[in-house]
Amino acid sequence: MNSETKHPRLNHTIQYALIGAAFGFTFPFIGTILQILFSGFALSLSNMIDVHFSFPLLWVVDTAPIVLGMLAGYAGLKQDLLSKANDQLRAQEAELRMNQSNLEKYADERTAELVVANQKNEHRTAQFEAIARISRAVTSIRVLSELLPQVTRAISEQFGFYHIGIFLLDNSRTYAILAATNSEGGQRMLERNHRLTLNGPDIVAFVTHTGQPRLAFDTVSDKVYFNNPDLPDSHSELALPLRVGGDVIGALDVQSTEANAFSEEDVDTLSILADQVSIAIQNARSYEQIQEALMQANAASIQMSVQQWKQFLSSESVEGYYFDGIETKKIGQAKEQQNGSFSVPLTLRGIQIGTLKLGTSDPNRVWTEDEKDMARATAERTAIAVENARLLLESQKRAVKEQTIGQISAKLGSLNDLESLLRATIQELGSTLPDTDVAVQIFAENPGRV
Repeated sequence: MNSETKHPRLNHTIQYALIGAAFGFTFPFIGTILQILFSGFALSLSNMIDVHFSFPLLWVVDTAPIVLGMLAGYAGLKQDLLSKANDQLRAQEAELRMNQSNLEKYADERTAELVVANQKNEHRTAQFEAIARISRAVTSIRVLSELLPQVTRAISEQFGFYHIGIFLLDNSRTYAILAATNSEGGQRMLERNHRLTLNGPDIVAFVTHTGQPRLAFDTVSDKVYFNNPDLPDSHSELALPLRVGGDVIGALDVQSTEANAFSEEDVDTLSILADQVSIAIQNARSYEQIQEALMQANAASIQMSVQQWKQFLSSESVEGYYFDGIETKKIGQAKEQQNGSFSVPLTLRGIQIGTLKLGTSDPNRVWTEDEKDMARATAERTAIAVENARLLLESQKRAVKEQTIGQISAKLGSLNDLESLLRATIQELGSTLPDTDVAVQIFAENPGRV
């Protein structure tokens, strides 16, 4: 490092002062020589000293080096101050340029970050919109066998993934069974009832066993999870657990033909999709269980109704009737079916309890839709009215039975003598059930166990 850099304030001051002093020395030297020449003396050092001391005016001229050195030094000082100011300005300019460069670099970095963040936000927004479309598409599907294939197709169409598979655990929670898929290779797996043990090395087995998502970025670095000849084009895989409450019911398996197709953010976003699929599966299962329970209840109700009607018809003599245009008559054995007839069954909770027939003597009679609708409506209301009448009759019978039992119990309750009690029991039951022999026998020894 040079002296100018070390002492920027002294460089021009000293330099200018020395130059001014040197220039000032020329004035007394020239003045002394001129004075010797004007005095007619010979030019020598002794004459120069004598002349210099003999003429006081030269003493004033001797101050020229000091004066000019000071003036020049002052000018140098100004030059040094100006140089310092310039140096400071240049340093500030360099600092400003550096700050400007840093700001531009920071702005570029922030712009790049914003672009990446915007792309990620657009990607996540598109994913959320796709999830919403999938949810709307599968919400109305109640049957599990229809729901699962529709879910795999919808996910593949909305996200563009190569293979989508839905695995469900069996009842023993031993296997994860492939229940639906969209790819051709997946269909072959589905046809051979593809299943995985929960303690196996496969991604789906890991997810269904631990309940944690599993991501494989590349088949090259994670070959243990990619050994399926039915899916040769898979290069990355993501498996997500399907949960209902705290229980894992299966896994959503997503595979792509691109390496590193999934990120950690995709795991979070697609986990929402897996939750939606889990809810849809649970709703479908609940709906099927409810439908099965309703079918069983309806079957039991129909069976009970059939038994009740058989019992009712076996105890009641119910005949059919017809209207001949003038009066209502019973249907005889010889009553023949008229031409141009139209029949409507009297149905009640799935069982037929009778028939409503429309007949005419005109063989060319054609029944209009209004007439048919009127007959159907009448048959429907007739079936309900007949059932209500049967229920009312059975209720009246039960009321009479309970009343009779109450009366017998009241009479028996007032008796304390065993013989009188037995006689009263036989008499009351015999009078209640005509044409019936009633007997009461008490075992005197070794009473048997019922």
